[in-house]
Amino acid sequence: MKRTFSILYLLLALALTSQAAGIEFFHGTWAEGVAKAKEENKKIFVDFFTEWCGPCLNMALNVFPLPEVGEAYNKNFVCMKIDAEKGEGRELAKKYGVHSYPSYIFIDPQTEEMIHRSGGNKPAIDFINDTKGALDPNLSSIYLNEKYASGNYDADFLADYIRSRKTAGSRNLLDDFNRLIGMGRSLTERPTWDLFCECISGYNNPYITQISDNYADFCTRFGKEAVDSKLASATQYAPVDVISSLCDFQGKDYNIKLSTLASLFNANKFDESWAYVDQLIADPGIDQKDFVNRLAFYTRINPNYRDCDLTFDQLLRKISYTRYVAYNYYDRDDATPHYNYALALEYLFSRAVKENRQIPADFFDTPKAGKAEYSNRHPLLKPKPRK
Repeated sequence: MKRTFSILYLLLALALTSQAAGIEFFHGTWAEGVAKAKEENKKIFVDFFTEWCGPCLNMALNVFPLPEVGEAYNKNFVCMKIDAEKGEGRELAKKYGVHSYPSYIFIDPQTEEMIHRSGGNKPAIDFINDTKGALDPNLSSIYLNEKYASGNYDADFLADYIRSRKTAGSRNLLDDFNRLIGMGRSLTERPTWDLFCECISGYNNPYITQISDNYADFCTRFGKEAVDSKLASATQYAPVDVISSLCDFQGKDYNIKLSTLASLFNANKFDESWAYVDQLIADPGIDQKDFVNRLAFYTRINPNYRDCDLTFDQLLRKISYTRYVAYNYYDRDDATPHYNYALALEYLFSRAVKENRQIPADFFDTPKAGKAEYSNRHPLLKPKPRK
């Protein structure tokens, strides 16, 4: 009986493991991949990469292994990874016009012709959406680009084209969205609103003002939370005067404060900048976790850029905030703030030796704000009881 249960548990574990797999890449030759796709009645997906390409590695480590990505790709494609600079990859990259990495090429094995292409470092949802262009001829990049170039299309097509370009990594979509509005679509219609929220970013467009001027109406149509979220994300990096000119929305005050901080740093007013950081750290009205994420940008140390011009005392103060970020950053999947802190300390020690300076004894005292212990353990997580 125990043996039977053991076998059942093993089979269950294997089943769960297979369900959790990401993309299953076929590692044979090109000819073998084509034959396999024909036999299984699938299309071919090729990830063209190079060994030196950072975005390629990020996709391989963080997106390709996801179960939902594997589910979308494995059932529809024979998937192949091809180094565009080695072996038969050179000729294949040339054949399919690959000039940037990563490039995602979808191919009909019957003709070996490209039916859809995309590329770039992107979130899983966009990478999954790439499959639509290979499975639906009306969403193929080949078809969309040719029809768009002809100028003979309607608003429905243009909406598909905008969404496809966003999925492919394009961010310059405002002109096409303006064209869509000119064809009779309205931002107050749900499909157009959804497209706007999904594909048009930033504040430098007339639609943010339209939403602000008609805030109550938009909230009634799409919900206050959705409208506030769009306004907050769109004005995240807007100047203070632009944000101040808009209606009141959740996140407006926070964006004004972060924009004020950015303007101080951009003007090289370091003492005022760090004094304002202290105010924001002590501000109970802002999301401190998000603030730490934003502060990480300003606390990076780059000896080859502006930090070499800082005095030793200015460098000490900046690194105290690099330390603060490292202490209060809880994402265990992102070691960047801790890496930045290590680099900062190394640079600080080298400057101390070079300039014959002493690092103050209280520099490594318990921080005055945030976590008192340097770890990536979340502060709400209680310690395990001792036995």
